[in-house]
Amino acid sequence: MKQALTCVFALLPMMAQAQMETTNPFVDTIIEAALQECITDVRGNDPTAPMPQLEIRPGAMTWVDLDGEGEKDDMVVDFNHILCSLNYSLWHGTGGSIIHLVVNGERSASLSGGTWRITEWYDRPVFMLGRHGSACDGYGAQPCIQVISVFEGGFSTVRFPEMDEVDARP
Repeated sequence: MKQALTCVFALLPMMAQAQMETTNPFVDTIIEAALQECITDVRGNDPTAPMPQLEIRPGAMTWVDLDGEGEKDDMVVDFNHILCSLNYSLWHGTGGSIIHLVVNGERSASLSGGTWRITEWYDRPVFMLGRHGSACDGYGAQPCIQVISVFEGGFSTVRFPEMDEVDARP
């Protein structure tokens, strides 16, 4: 058992490198920035501190069609599956982790959340993201879903109406 675990841990950096090679330069920049943040967080100003690794697990990078072009040339970079080896709480909290939506390798939106899915609304893809309940003006475990659509000029989502709009009664 110990030998098997040693092999798995030895393969993690190679798995991360192999997965990085399948991305595009925009995504590579996101991953490189995460690696630098991981190193800075763990080592700070102490060059004798151990060197952390960026663990990129299956599900971290998924090719999808976010813009409705019919091609899976966009990517979801999901930090729920990317970890700093010596600080697993970096980027992870009760509301999930950072999720980047990268469209055509040219632009991105950064959100925080847990599980996600892509579905269609009138033949257009929409990105659905499970959020912390506070994003829906509630509490942590309250179901809360944000829907994001991609258009030529950017990303759109419905803003939560002001409370006086919601509570307005005739």
